[in-house]
Amino acid sequence: MATNVTEKDKTLQEVIDFLQKEWNAANNASDNPDEEVLKYDFYDGMTTAYEHVINYCQSLLGYSGSMPSEVPNQSEDAK
Repeated sequence: MATNVTEKDKTLQEVIDFLQKEWNAANNASDNPDEEVLKYDFYDGMTTAYEHVINYCQSLLGYSGSMPSEVPNQSEDAK
């Protein structure tokens, strides 16, 4: 379990990345015009569900935007 905001945000970003990959796969499957209507509706519903969960996870992040890969040490800046 995440112990602080940074760890929580890192975990949420990993979940968001996973969901975006799943969204892409479902979206590609729903774009196939040869699929039967029921299957199309299934994949379309999946993409909508992924979008809702992605948006919710993004709203839980402690900041806006993507996570920085490196944050400068603030104590060094105080010198």
